[in-house]
Amino acid sequence: MTRKHFQMIADVVKNIDDRDTRHSVAMDFAMRLKGENPRFNISRFVAACNSYATVEAVMADVRF
Repeated sequence: MTRKHFQMIADVVKNIDDRDTRHSVAMDFAMRLKGENPRFNISRFVAACNSYATVEAVMADVRF
């Protein structure tokens, strides 16, 4: 998948009105997309969904 696909998904997710549902869907997509691309940035994707990343999800994305 390309950045264009990730952006398209984020654009759809950010239109979910209910904040909790939007966050849940964003995190579900983020975790699955991370499996597709190890360099996938969870925090950036979740922010593009107009949501917030949990500490656990961000920790999975930290690179040293």
